[in-house]
Amino acid sequence: MHDHDTLVAAQRLMEANDLQEGANLFKAAQDKKAEKEGFDKRDEVAKLIRGALPLVSQGIAAWVEETKNKKGRPPAALAPLSTVDPDVVALGALSKTFATVAKGKALSATCCAIGRTVQVEVEARMIEAEDAKAAKRFLAMVETAGERKAAKRHEELAEQLGIGLEWSQRTQVLVGSTVLNVILTVLGEIFERGTVTDHRGTVPVVKFTERGIQQLSHMTEAAAWMQPILRPMIVQPRVWTHFDTGAYLEYRLSKTVPLVRTFNREHQMMVRTALKDGSAQELLDGVNAIQGTAFAIDRRVYDVMAWVRGENLRPSKSFPVSDPVEMPAKVSKEEWAILSMEARTAMSRKRKSIRNIQEASGINCGLFATDLQEAERLLAVPEFYLPHSLDFRGRVYAVPYFNPQRSDHVKALFRFAGTVPMGPEGGQWLAVHLANCGDFDKVSKEDFQTRLDWVYANEAAILEVAQDPKGTYAYWSTADSPFCFLQACFEWAEWAASGYSGDWEGCIGIALDGSCSGLQHYSAMTRSAEEGYHVNLLPREKPGDIYRTVADAARPTLEYQASDQWLAVQIDRAEGDKAKEDAAVLKNRAARIILDQGFGRSDVKRNVMTYFYGSGKFGMRDQHMVDTMRPLADEVALGERKEHPYAMLTTRKNKETGEETQALDGGFTCAASLAAHVYAAVVSVAPKADEAANWFQSVAATLAHESLPVVWRTPTGLPVMQKYSEYTSKRVNLWLYSRAVDVPTGAKLDSSGNVLSRIECLIREAPTKRIDKKKARSAISPNIVHSLDAAHLIRTVVFAYREGIRSFQLIHDSFATHAGNTGRFFQIIREAFVNLYETYDPFVELDRYARSVLSEEGQEKLPPIPSKGTLDLKQVLESAYAFA
Repeated sequence: MHDHDTLVAAQRLMEANDLQEGANLFKAAQDKKAEKEGFDKRDEVAKLIRGALPLVSQGIAAWVEETKNKKGRPPAALAPLSTVDPDVVALGALSKTFATVAKGKALSATCCAIGRTVQVEVEARMIEAEDAKAAKRFLAMVETAGERKAAKRHEELAEQLGIGLEWSQRTQVLVGSTVLNVILTVLGEIFERGTVTDHRGTVPVVKFTERGIQQLSHMTEAAAWMQPILRPMIVQPRVWTHFDTGAYLEYRLSKTVPLVRTFNREHQMMVRTALKDGSAQELLDGVNAIQGTAFAIDRRVYDVMAWVRGENLRPSKSFPVSDPVEMPAKVSKEEWAILSMEARTAMSRKRKSIRNIQEASGINCGLFATDLQEAERLLAVPEFYLPHSLDFRGRVYAVPYFNPQRSDHVKALFRFAGTVPMGPEGGQWLAVHLANCGDFDKVSKEDFQTRLDWVYANEAAILEVAQDPKGTYAYWSTADSPFCFLQACFEWAEWAASGYSGDWEGCIGIALDGSCSGLQHYSAMTRSAEEGYHVNLLPREKPGDIYRTVADAARPTLEYQASDQWLAVQIDRAEGDKAKEDAAVLKNRAARIILDQGFGRSDVKRNVMTYFYGSGKFGMRDQHMVDTMRPLADEVALGERKEHPYAMLTTRKNKETGEETQALDGGFTCAASLAAHVYAAVVSVAPKADEAANWFQSVAATLAHESLPVVWRTPTGLPVMQKYSEYTSKRVNLWLYSRAVDVPTGAKLDSSGNVLSRIECLIREAPTKRIDKKKARSAISPNIVHSLDAAHLIRTVVFAYREGIRSFQLIHDSFATHAGNTGRFFQIIREAFVNLYETYDPFVELDRYARSVLSEEGQEKLPPIPSKGTLDLKQVLESAYAFA
């Protein structure tokens, strides 16, 4: 038994001591570890941090000591780093560095994260040092429910004591960059500077060295650096009443978790006002209901998962690889010299592919071990909770990293702490969930009766899985979501053992997913019956499949491009231009390759799904590269596949020398061709959605032209502001000292007179009054749709809560509750959707706002609101497959 007061005390202690106590634990073991092994011998992340903490701490202390004696204007980091215990700074900075590196964050983001951590600690310690009695009174006040009052009092107290810190992002980066400089200096065996190229462009980052990857890969205990500082709570989260009054119990932690994650002060004030005047009460009610869900770890799944890991098995792509691939030995200089350019390129690409695999493997292994450790910790409590907050559009996210909004193997670790009787319908919904998670023979795309029939026909196998999960691994591991399927098998077996009793109480969530929810929302706002039919907003005997529809629409154009007739037309149009002729030949060959590889539904799914959230041709091309082309290239690099089926020999010209070389393109040409055909097919299948997206873009561009943001209020009362300001950039330099230097000196030259390597990161200073028109245009459609699917989720929860449903497991357009409540929940999801669009029109909302702020000239540029189609929203209530 766990006494509630004891749990509250334990929760508060965990929050208050998260950094300080962790520092003490690491410091206690560091001397022994350093003495026995030396820092460069540590092969586990926990050991890395324990060993790194004193080194980084000493480096910070040395920097402070040296810098404070220098003449001239002191650096921004000197005052805060002189205030906080360097051990605490070191631990917080290491945690943030590992976390941001694992996520591929930009170098400036790592600096900013470290700076924010230092800022919170500085404020707390300055108050305690300046007026201990006031600090004690403040801490006593925080014990009450008045968090908004506490936040205001903190600001008043800080101002009264003259210690309020209003750090800009630049200050955070300056402070964080100083600490990161120490880390890069003393942990040169683990971290190094690098760059990544993605949708952000070429971005400087901190990355793991090869030695660091090896040590991460062999990690045998959960890494302290991987543990989120913000973890699941063992008591109910504090109820949200205002902008910064919810989630964690201790003020220093809750301060870092605002209700809405937005850095725009105007937006923050709008949200605060809406929360204060009650216009966003529905939003608060929804978030509080979601984070009030009591979870427990499903020991049935946990035990099997631990066994799977111990056996070095991998049931799904999201499950981490236990043994990373070894990097092949480099060839000698003599061997390299006689290789052709093509062979050199192939060898370099192979090594790069293996390096990428190693990096992903090391990171995933670390995350997995951390997840298992967190699950083991939570097994010891009867229930736990996940604090939730919102992004600036209102989308709901769990605050802790350990949450069921992640991959299959993490999601399946969660069950509801409370149970609900199956009732008359719960068994059927559990069967539907089983079929959906297994998706054998694509049964999840079939009607409900076919899914039920599949479960009944395969019940013997399902029961055997529950009885002997190890012996049946070869079967259940091939499910679409293997661990969620395994969990459902356990649930089914226990229900069956009760005699299929309606009184038996289930504990897992039954997921009901939207059918390409982006298009569902576009169809509803435009009242497009045709497009709504494709995504099951209208009743139909068999569930519609928009992805199959788009694939069927793209096939004729692909077939034509693959034909001799198309190629002849293109050659004729080229009029002797060799470059154009070569491009036509490549496109023709690409289309043939795509068709030969069996073009179909799976090739378009992600493109279609993301199109309705703003993805364009280039984004679609990149998706094909990530999802298909690069994994195939990895298989070739690993020797699992002889050749890349989509790779084409292309000619590249060196711009400087003019030299032409031929090399396989890794599937790039085919990826671009796929994207072009899928994009055109989506537009042809969903013209009203395309019209709506263009309308939103036009309004955003018109507003941006007059340096105005886009502002709208969601159906649940949340004010949303899209304001992508243009920023002036300032270059901040960090010094990456030679690895021979133990601690930074602050000098530009070392003892040998060599110029030290410089790390530079771009940070943004104060925004200008100008709006980034390109970004405003491209982002508005996905931001609008995301705000609407978020509002639908919140309204669904509020409606369900009114009817007594208390457990929710949600992922944006996926809704889950107990099997016994799913029958009613199924209908509530539809009722909330219909209610949302019967009472709210996003076109009217944006048009009204735009006309209220634009000049007369700007108003004349606004396009007319798109006309409505013939969709009867009431029919959504009768649709079986809208959310299924």
